[in-house]
Amino acid sequence: MLPLLLSLLHATNDLFGAFLAPLLPKLQLAFGVGYGAVSLLVALQSLTGSLLQPVAGLIADRFDRRLLAALGPVLMALGSGLLGFFPSLWVAGVMLALSGLGSALFHSAGAALVGQYADPARRGFWISVFSTGGFVGMTFAPAVSLTIANGSSGLKGLAWMVPLALIPAALLIALAPKALLRGKPSSFADLRRVFKGQVARLWAVTTLRSVVFMSFSTTIPFWFHSRGISDDWTKVVLTVYSLAATAGAFLGGTLSDRLGRRNVVVGTMLVAIPLYVVLLIMPPENWMYLPVLAITGALMNAVVPVAVAMAQEHEPQQMATVSGLLMGFTWGFAGLLYGVIGPLIERFGVIESLTALGLLLIPALTLSLTVRETGQLRLAAED
Repeated sequence: MLPLLLSLLHATNDLFGAFLAPLLPKLQLAFGVGYGAVSLLVALQSLTGSLLQPVAGLIADRFDRRLLAALGPVLMALGSGLLGFFPSLWVAGVMLALSGLGSALFHSAGAALVGQYADPARRGFWISVFSTGGFVGMTFAPAVSLTIANGSSGLKGLAWMVPLALIPAALLIALAPKALLRGKPSSFADLRRVFKGQVARLWAVTTLRSVVFMSFSTTIPFWFHSRGISDDWTKVVLTVYSLAATAGAFLGGTLSDRLGRRNVVVGTMLVAIPLYVVLLIMPPENWMYLPVLAITGALMNAVVPVAVAMAQEHEPQQMATVSGLLMGFTWGFAGLLYGVIGPLIERFGVIESLTALGLLLIPALTLSLTVRETGQLRLAAED
């Protein structure tokens, strides 16, 4: 029950978190500024919501995770749901930065609580459910936010969505037992310590994968446009990729409970690398492109919940800290690198740049072969 409630909160949190990008043109008009100015709002929210997740994890490893997991989505909902009431761009920036911090607190504390409440033999499954909740929220965000903002109330109508976060947050506080933390409180010394050995390898594997496939998926619209491919086909391809990534997040952790976490990490990489090569060779207009893209996207995204589960099993006293490292910090770091990759793609070409980036999958595979399991999964299965 509690892991499922946390998954619902994840869907709600990421629903509000993905409101901002589709609404940028409307915010530009509302504040009377240029597009470059409102795009800084995305950077602020992303910075606090992704790159600060390890720090948020340290906080969640020191205090009651239950309260932080409830507070995070509420802050996110207030930041995104009240966009129509902010008097200036500066106020919006402060509130969205605060909402991003709320998201960071939720992802770290929420993932740790799922690992804490779940049956160890099914930890991969429940972390997969938790991850899938986030993808579902992000998938519906553009349609929900634009439908409301285009209504009679405009941006102020988004405020009617805020209770979606308040109700499950209140239920979590009412139903979940207080999360008692054992041992001494976490510190930055613990962050330095856990970011070594197995956790560091897991982070490197997930980050290298994220850099390659975030760059690939982000470049699709530019690539297809340069080839004269219609917007309708581009929309279909991006939708299929998004749905496949969601399915991969669910299946990865679920399969790791049965097949072993390391086996899933290594196996998905071995299959995904040749498929990535096929995606670069095959004309994207070919109807076979869709199933290859779907399988590749699912395989590459399947590792996220598995890596989180493995990191939690390696560091049971710092579950929130390692969850923050393996979730938001990974994607935030990959997103920052795309600021460099984008100009390279423009200069050297799409296929050439994505081919060079694909070489990062080789060290990712090598590192995945060196990752080991703690033995907790095997013991839980035997029980």
